Amino acid sequence: MKYIKCPRCGINYILPYQQHCSVCKDELEGRKSIFDTEDYDSLICPYCEKNTMDIDEVMCKQCAKRRSKKQTDD
Repeated sequence: MKYIKCPRCGINYILPYQQHCSVCKDELEGRKSIFDTEDYDSLICPYCEKNTMDIDEVMCKQCAKRRSKKQTDD
């Protein structure tokens, strides 16, 4: 079967008999998507990709400590 792009978002692919992708269906029906981050209190650190961090932080506390230690050593 050949896939087509979702006519609503133009990002995700769907089968020709489907009207919208699962993400658009969830949005149209008022359900939360797995991609919504509003309910998360913390995120994964983009530097180590292991530790959690607050939404307003740039990196986790462990990476921040390593970075500040590295800068003071130089």
